[in-house]
Amino acid sequence: MTQRQHDDVWQLEAGFAHVSQEERAGDNPVVHHLSVFKTRARMLDDAQVERKARQLQAASSYDDWDGLSDGDKELWRHMARLELC
Repeated sequence: MTQRQHDDVWQLEAGFAHVSQEERAGDNPVVHHLSVFKTRARMLDDAQVERKARQLQAASSYDDWDGLSDGDKELWRHMARLELC
């Protein structure tokens, strides 16, 4: 039995993702690239992002992770998402 194809579901390396109509509009390649990144970033496991953020911070700073502000931790998590996607 063949499964029906859905235009709003894409298969990515990490699995399947639902992609909105706005994200599928591909007239502008920059907007398309950002929407694909946003979709992939939503699929990342929070524990994986946290581990990668701690790795990046430890390799680049002498500060202890627990001593960082919430804003600094979120910045490291964002950089981890960029690297993981």
